[in-house]
Amino acid sequence: MSSQKILILLANPSNTSQLRLNREASEIQKTLRLSHRRDEFEVISFGAVQVDDLQQTLYDYKPTIVHFSGHGAGNKGLVLEDASSQSVFVSEDALARLFKSFQTQIECVILNACYSEIQATAIHQHIDCVVGMNEAIGDEAAIKFAVGFYRALGAGEPYENCFESGRTLIDLNAIPEVNKPQIKYRNRTKNLAMSSNPESNKTMPSPQENPPSMNKSQSFGNITISGNSGTHYQGFQAFNTVDSQLNLDQSYTQTVGENSKLETALNELQKLKQEIAVTNALNSIQKKQAGIPIEEIETELKKPQPDKSLINEAVEALKKGLEGVETLAEPVMKVAAILAGVWI
Repeated sequence: MSSQKILILLANPSNTSQLRLNREASEIQKTLRLSHRRDEFEVISFGAVQVDDLQQTLYDYKPTIVHFSGHGAGNKGLVLEDASSQSVFVSEDALARLFKSFQTQIECVILNACYSEIQATAIHQHIDCVVGMNEAIGDEAAIKFAVGFYRALGAGEPYENCFESGRTLIDLNAIPEVNKPQIKYRNRTKNLAMSSNPESNKTMPSPQENPPSMNKSQSFGNITISGNSGTHYQGFQAFNTVDSQLNLDQSYTQTVGENSKLETALNELQKLKQEIAVTNALNSIQKKQAGIPIEEIETELKKPQPDKSLINEAVEALKKGLEGVETLAEPVMKVAAILAGVWI
């Protein structure tokens, strides 16, 4: 059996606060070494990562999971090192372009760095599972999240369960940072194992067997159109019986359009959250209150059958909560317009 490669990238430039990155890498390796599936993983740790190292290491090691540990700076980007061990920022657009080239190989990217949710959202355009942090996160919380994530992975759990395991371990240790890790997830849609595993080719329908319209969308909610393999396969029969099991009232062609609009809505909500975080027009309590309806909307949009009335109520609460904040008026209305058009 071929091993699943996990590439750990560490960056802590000399002009930034020093993090316990080596401990994090060591804890990840120890956790997987103690797991029942230890022989299925190969962990490669690469320190003092420079910009040019990113692309080269992905080509060299061909990882399934990429784990970055270091500093993040929100809109400025992830912090890597230059030849003098000084900080260099890598933007979300550059990272999205980088990972696009490896989208059939890499299944999961973890950005265990402060304010990295912006980069996670950008990378998620091409990678099905991406984790980022919506605020600054402390060393201990970051390490506990990593241990919990890989503990579940070593037990054979799918990525979304690994994410929850990481958050649970933060919570179990009474660290008040459980809501900082954020996941961008959809069922695996491009899996190299499908082309190399004869058994999965037998059980999974080929693209030629799918109706032409199916190729227009990868997934909707928990339904994977092109199927999957391994621990992340949710089952193609779930899609075949979707009308009876989920009682969706939209036709498939409507779902294709909705999927695109839902992704757009989620992306705009992420942008709005960032704008709320940096505005000086709200205090910290007001910012937290404004985040409540946004989280409610995001939760509903990720469900197979979003509650439209609940979303509408949350949108109205969001408008009311940010009323009078001129800099946020336009992005709020943009989100409301997109959501209003999702089911039209």
